[in-house]
Amino acid sequence: MKPIKIFKVKGIEIKLLQVSRVYKPSTATRLIAENLPEMEGLNVLDLGTGSGVLAILSSKLGASRVVATDVSRRVLRTAEANLRLNNISNVELRLGSLYNPIQRGERFDVIISNPPMTPSPNPLPRYTWGGIDGRAVLDPVIKNAAHHLRDGGKLIVPAVSLVGIGETLRLMRETGFKVRVLDYTTCPFGSTLLRLRDYLKKLPNADYFYDQYGRPRWRIVLFEGVKI
Repeated sequence: MKPIKIFKVKGIEIKLLQVSRVYKPSTATRLIAENLPEMEGLNVLDLGTGSGVLAILSSKLGASRVVATDVSRRVLRTAEANLRLNNISNVELRLGSLYNPIQRGERFDVIISNPPMTPSPNPLPRYTWGGIDGRAVLDPVIKNAAHHLRDGGKLIVPAVSLVGIGETLRLMRETGFKVRVLDYTTCPFGSTLLRLRDYLKKLPNADYFYDQYGRPRWRIVLFEGVKI
């Protein structure tokens, strides 16, 4: 039996199997989780579900139905195991990239996504690589969200300063959303970003700062867009 870790948020405990090469809840994941609204009776779409933690939380917050997609069969097998571990029966897992598994005319009340946003000139693990500018997954999430939301539906998505927070805000407004900031935090550079620091300096939208100890840190802003 694989080890189990408990993810606690909003007074809710979620059991998650610890599986290598499956995206584990990150700072951005927790930021989303802490700001999810009550979902009583809502239909929810979780894009790039990974461990399934946000789909499970949505169910526990009262969602009547959750569709969770991921491009990896192996990841979905782990998510399926986590659903069983938490006695969740109203989450449907679908294989495919982003909105590809969603049927024509299928609409949701809430779309959640924590897309990979690490910019790198060379491929990284799929669950973290956002393409050469970090926006290869984030932009399609935003551009296509309105087609899959009911009027008044919400898109909840983070943006990191390494890919452009202002650029993300502009894109959300251009694609038909009334936008507000739900939350904000910062994170220190890990080993991958430290190696990429010279590359990040060349990106026009990348931004980071140094804390009082001289350590580079990046920002995360959590956006909520309401379809208008």
